[in-house]
Amino acid sequence: MKNKNLIPITFIGVLILLFSVSCGTKNTGNQESLPTSVACSSSSENAATLSIPDGTFEAKEATAPIQIDGCSKEAIWADLDWYGLNYVWMGEPVDENDYNGRFKLAWDAEYLYVLVEVVDEYLNPTLKNGIENYWKGDYVEVFIDEDQSGGNHKFNHQAFAYHVSTEGHAIDKSTSEETIFLDEHIQVARSQEANKHIWEMAIRLYDQSFDENSSKNIPVPILKNKRIGFSIGYGDNDGNNSRENFMGSKKNHGVNNDEGYTNADVFGSVLFVE
Repeated sequence: MKNKNLIPITFIGVLILLFSVSCGTKNTGNQESLPTSVACSSSSENAATLSIPDGTFEAKEATAPIQIDGCSKEAIWADLDWYGLNYVWMGEPVDENDYNGRFKLAWDAEYLYVLVEVVDEYLNPTLKNGIENYWKGDYVEVFIDEDQSGGNHKFNHQAFAYHVSTEGHAIDKSTSEETIFLDEHIQVARSQEANKHIWEMAIRLYDQSFDENSSKNIPVPILKNKRIGFSIGYGDNDGNNSRENFMGSKKNHGVNNDEGYTNADVFGSVLFVE
């Protein structure tokens, strides 16, 4: 006997499927889709946080793959120290309920892995298209100098100042003095539980020969005992169309604590250890 309900049920199923797809997270650029309200607790969340005034950190070698999903489920994250992300680079001291930041570091031959945990009452997206206002929303800024040679990098690739936006873009300046996406350098995923935000990143290292107009750039492999220039900061926007505070990983980051985006001499460092 023919089932009279077959067509209606099938049609309803298709509608449900289409609705589910349409409500998924939008994929921006060439990044993975970025969840904005996934509940993922960070590893060793009750552990102490180390403040390192001179910004000399260590990253521990990962012996198993790390999945960039914002959930920090891999065992290595539970074994690593938290480093503080609370030195005031710009703005006024903030209440820890409004902002508190910390991070962990790991590595393998391909990537520097960075896990950032931020308590932030308001997480504001990058304004407009993320190019002209890339420093005004909430963002993590990762400073990388692959050979720790220092120097000016404002409009060259002597070093990088990646502004990692809430949308998952890695943003810096080009040699033609334009603001560009360097999304191929960083994989990033975020998760959120109440006012706690986890940013998990895998960062490829590029040296000063990087050419933003070429598709043949080769990342620099990471080796044990290599040391790179490194700092990390967090731009905090509480809804006033600009950042109110800029918090960092080391006590001093140059003149007015605002030289990192142009001068790699002020970076701290990371040593890759076993």
